[in-house]
Amino acid sequence: MKKILRILFICFLAAVFLQSCSVFRNPLKIKNYVEIETTAGNFVVGLYQGTPAHRDNFMDKCSANFYDGTTVYKTIRNSEYSLGLRKGFAEKDMLTADFDSDRTLPAEFNEKILPLRGTVAMKRVEGWQNQYKKSDASLFFIVDGGTNPNIHEIKTSVAIRNRDTYKIYIDKFLQLPENKSLKDSLEALHTMKTMKQHNELYANIMKMVKPQIEKDGVELFSISEKNIEKYLERSGIPMYEGQYTVFGEIVVGMEILDKLSKVETDLERQPKKEISISTTNVLKKKDFKKKYK
Repeated sequence: MKKILRILFICFLAAVFLQSCSVFRNPLKIKNYVEIETTAGNFVVGLYQGTPAHRDNFMDKCSANFYDGTTVYKTIRNSEYSLGLRKGFAEKDMLTADFDSDRTLPAEFNEKILPLRGTVAMKRVEGWQNQYKKSDASLFFIVDGGTNPNIHEIKTSVAIRNRDTYKIYIDKFLQLPENKSLKDSLEALHTMKTMKQHNELYANIMKMVKPQIEKDGVELFSISEKNIEKYLERSGIPMYEGQYTVFGEIVVGMEILDKLSKVETDLERQPKKEISISTTNVLKKKDFKKKYK
């Protein structure tokens, strides 16, 4: 009997190990889905196996009808669309939660899970204390990023992410006595508003300080060639990589992006005509296939 139990236990461990390896190899695998009905249109989100904490949190909330009656509270054309806010609440209040409360989730980043067009991600808790980039457990957004992306836009996104790091090093570099002429030239070009020459000089100075950045072990943001191809193919928001946890993607109803991009908004990017979530419905893979395949 003990031998049989030992064999069964070993088989169980092997099954768990194989399942873990499968998720590691393919974190984009989808086994669970959520139908989301809104007053602007309906869509279905497939939830990634590679982000289990976010997947389970979203499924639990949708099963409990947590999002029913919440609003699509911000639409930024060709960028992102924010959902899940209750009437009478402000996003800034929701995103300043206790960092250790059950209103937050640990970040789940994976180099294979990208903020591509049509993906769904959780908002992030705000504040300098959030060094681990925890997610808010309720507010989420749909990534758009527009259409027809180009390599220049992607490189610009990389530059923006690295801007603050470079500025720290460049400021120190220009304070050195031997670099006074560079500092004076940069200031003169800025004063004369000859920005093309100014930017060219600044780019050259960036190259000069890069070896020191690398020597100090500071990691600069970069996008692999493989991922660049994905952004060029599908669009998205490259600068959100490693910033917000993406936990799923729209698998049915991508036209919702076109509808939301045309919504008329006020100066705060809030829809002038209220858009709300009517209901949500969680589906297993077999039920999704029966209904949509």
